[in-house]
Amino acid sequence: MDHVAKGLGEYISRTRFEDLSDEAVAAAKRSTLDTLGAMVAGSTAAGIDTVVALAKEWGGKPEAHVVGFGYKLPAPLSAWCNGTMARALELDDCVDFLPVHPSASAVPALFTLAELKGSLTGRDFLTALAVGQDVKIRMGLTVRQNAMQSGRNNMFKIFGPTAALARAMQFNPEQAQNALGISFSFAVGDGQCALDGALTLRLQQGIVAQGALLSVILASKGFTGAKDFLLGKFGFLKAFEPDPRLEYLTEGLGNTFYGERISIKPFSSCRATHPAIDLALQLRKENRIHPKSIKKVTVKTCPEVHQLVASPRDAKIRPDSIPSAQFSIQFTVASALYTGDVFLKEIEPGSLKNNEILDLASRVYVEPDPSLRTDFVLGRTVMEIELEKGLSLKKEIDLPLGNPCRPMDFNAIAAKFFKSASYSVRPLEKNRLEGIVEAISRLEDLPDVSFLISHLT
Repeated sequence: MDHVAKGLGEYISRTRFEDLSDEAVAAAKRSTLDTLGAMVAGSTAAGIDTVVALAKEWGGKPEAHVVGFGYKLPAPLSAWCNGTMARALELDDCVDFLPVHPSASAVPALFTLAELKGSLTGRDFLTALAVGQDVKIRMGLTVRQNAMQSGRNNMFKIFGPTAALARAMQFNPEQAQNALGISFSFAVGDGQCALDGALTLRLQQGIVAQGALLSVILASKGFTGAKDFLLGKFGFLKAFEPDPRLEYLTEGLGNTFYGERISIKPFSSCRATHPAIDLALQLRKENRIHPKSIKKVTVKTCPEVHQLVASPRDAKIRPDSIPSAQFSIQFTVASALYTGDVFLKEIEPGSLKNNEILDLASRVYVEPDPSLRTDFVLGRTVMEIELEKGLSLKKEIDLPLGNPCRPMDFNAIAAKFFKSASYSVRPLEKNRLEGIVEAISRLEDLPDVSFLISHLT
């Protein structure tokens, strides 16, 4: 028998709110507010109109809200739409030691389940999210090659939200293990879409949110999945991830919650661009740099970051789509130096055609340097800006803003939430938004979290 899969089922089943650390609870609250903001902003992202229109055309029983659009759809379709929105604009949380997004599919799936069930207490929601985040991050630590190295784009990500939903459903160990086994059939992982700037990168989280929801619904009705879904002859780790570090799936379960180490993203771009953006904004502010005075910008990164967000150079200098711009150090650094920010306005189609930003991007050179590798997938980042009259500015960074070592507090995340909500497909009342922030600040006291989604429609 797959003892690791069995142990995960037991962990999911037995974990209670009282088992969570204060840090895990606080992290889950931050992720909830941050992901809701990402979902609302994502309602106007490219491709979302296509996804939502298809879902509405298919129609069916009105079970759960589609964020921003003001109507309900069958729960699996709602989860599909909302999960896609959550990743659509690169606003959702991450961890800096892995290319993993712990909450983008779990939060929308949990809210969908809350509406489907009729209610879900704040304590149960937070417990489920902390478990789901923990499982997803542990899976990321278990595999030997991360997504930036293998291109598999975290096929294991389905197990995180499924674990969250199984906890929310209060499954026993056998049911939880079965739900995870079913979810193996929904595993997806296309890394090429990130390199090509394709919309399918955001779609994957919608597929995962939907797959996790279907997995627990099927499991609740006695449908079966692979029992030995990790270490069986054709289990996930045997088939796709050789020589796994199994200790991450066995040690500290229920005592150590990796969600405590989640980073919140201040910028609307791939996290791998954030150290360079952070450096650019610091140097701009400290030295009052005028963009026209910049002769050359040199950014040194670890090779993995360079491969993902700095090459091929010509495509990164003149990105042909918003996703391509979000995965370009050259463009995002130029935008940061020119505008003073890299949020949603700075990656709109008009910004991608701004000749002054594009000209500045052509003066940004990114070099891979193996010596900059660290235990964090982002590595260290060094920036040098050469100015007119022979002046030169240099700065380096280990971890960007939003990392637990340089955290964004709840108030800063609330400010990001309001900023994100202004991009909703339908205008949202300020008092409703303020009510959501206040409610999430005391989420553990709520008798039912499902009303929060109705406030975002």
